[in-house]
Amino acid sequence: MDQTAATPPPFPDQDDEAAIRALWAEMARGWAAGDATIFAASFAADCDFTTVRGEKPPGRDGIAAGHAALFDGPYAGTALDAQVRAVRFLRPELATVEAESTVTAPGGEHLATTHALAVVERTAEGRWLIVAFHNMIPAPRQAPASAGDAKDSAAEAPTVRPRLRHLAIVARDPEKLAAFYSSLFAMELFHRDPDGSCFLSDGYLSLALIKHRLDGETPVGFNHFGFHVADTAALGAGLVAAGTPEPAERFTDRPFAEYRAMDPEGNWFDLSEHGFGGPPPPSGGA
Repeated sequence: MDQTAATPPPFPDQDDEAAIRALWAEMARGWAAGDATIFAASFAADCDFTTVRGEKPPGRDGIAAGHAALFDGPYAGTALDAQVRAVRFLRPELATVEAESTVTAPGGEHLATTHALAVVERTAEGRWLIVAFHNMIPAPRQAPASAGDAKDSAAEAPTVRPRLRHLAIVARDPEKLAAFYSSLFAMELFHRDPDGSCFLSDGYLSLALIKHRLDGETPVGFNHFGFHVADTAALGAGLVAAGTPEPAERFTDRPFAEYRAMDPEGNWFDLSEHGFGGPPPPSGGA
């Protein structure tokens, strides 16, 4: 028997992992250049892409169009730090990837951090491409201190009933107001929009300090509140049955709510299935 046959390459192949990691480096390069075509080149033409808002742009062209709007608008001049945290090969030509991306403003201020789970596949030509990508904002994590706390924590789940989790104030100086709530009430800044809007949390409720626009009609002060819900469609049907307008999908750059609704007296509130983000309390407790 011939013992000189070539030994098959090890699995996973180090060159393949390097090629997969390079996809995220190329995305960061496209982001830095404000070039949506370069950014989208890492994705397959028919990639199944889900944004943090649950939107699904149609393949590579849709991904490019969506990011072109971001690069020309709220994320103009920003930088993306894309870090691959883990690569798991399912087969020699298929792998899953866990990645974390952080967006910073031109001055270096943190704007947002997202986590993603992706599926990558090697094409017949030998090139790796992202065929599925699900982006998300990580939710706060808290471990109950006792059995009683665990029971209370379970009662907080949105499947039980909608929970008030968000308040929004239109502010002339969001940074100054954020410093006030951070220093006196130990709230933690977890997101900053390019326009200077700041988002804080005490681990349970998020507080949005929205930058007031001089040319806008929205007055300074309290603006809206928000509920974390299990099923926006079912609740929307209930709102319509109660005589209020059907909730409207929010097409904004802020990823913290999917729908805007109104009560019978015209007070605005948001509805979100994925939650409003933010870190746990600094103490880790209630």
